[in-house]
Amino acid sequence: MIEVEPGATCLEQDRLLERIARWRQRAPLDASIRVKVHGDPAQPTRVFFSVSRAGSQPSERVLDNAPSDCDQLHSAVALSIALAIDAMISGQEGLLPAVPPPEPTPPPTAARQPPRAAAGGPAMYAEIGLLAGASVGVVTNPAVAGVPRLQFAPVPWLVFAIAGFATRTQNATIGDVPGEFTATVLAGGADVCFGGETVERLSFFMCGGARAGQFVADATGSPFREGYRTSEPWWAVSASGQARAWIVPAVAVGISVEALVSLASRDLELTGLMGAPSVTRHISQLGLSVAAGPVFRFF
Repeated sequence: MIEVEPGATCLEQDRLLERIARWRQRAPLDASIRVKVHGDPAQPTRVFFSVSRAGSQPSERVLDNAPSDCDQLHSAVALSIALAIDAMISGQEGLLPAVPPPEPTPPPTAARQPPRAAAGGPAMYAEIGLLAGASVGVVTNPAVAGVPRLQFAPVPWLVFAIAGFATRTQNATIGDVPGEFTATVLAGGADVCFGGETVERLSFFMCGGARAGQFVADATGSPFREGYRTSEPWWAVSASGQARAWIVPAVAVGISVEALVSLASRDLELTGLMGAPSVTRHISQLGLSVAAGPVFRFF
């Protein structure tokens, strides 16, 4: 049985149990063994633990300079506990020095380190995502799309983002009329996101924000005038889900699924020539983009 009091650390009981089992290669654990883990109330890199069994002296230990990275902290504490358990089972618990539990002696306020969130991950970070994929409904046809993002998290569960959006379709037509046109949306905006690390090395955020840019249409071929272009403002509100699968602490694979709602209806109209009827192509106000790509984290 294991008891965890995280204190100022990011230790989690289930996560620590999994790491201990991994270090011990899934060997069965004697039901009489008890493990108590206490994180220092002020220092996120100081951990005390004890391993005891009926009829034996408990083994107690303090890790004074445990890793500051949450993932590495769980691995280091789990390894120390696994070694203590194996030593106790083999009757060699005396090899581990007994030490008293840590006293709650927080350092001066100026030197105090910010605690990490219980969900893991750094307390503050910035990241840039270079995501690309496809859009549907934003322009007349399904189209390639680029969705770069620059994000800053002052705390692990809150993110502010500056987002770009670009999508373009080519060789589009209006009805059966000869001639082709391209439609392009170039925009940028800002998001506010809430979420965090859901499981180890995987984070997810829900975001909401706004986009502003230009909708540009270029037409070529008869009956269009050569080089004909229209450009109009494009405004939309955005709602998205942002997932990150971390390969290493600074590099992840990012996935973005974003819904865009244009604030104005839009039609592309070809005015009839020589008495011919006008032809109109409507563009939906609801669009969707799906993108993926590398994400790089800083500090």
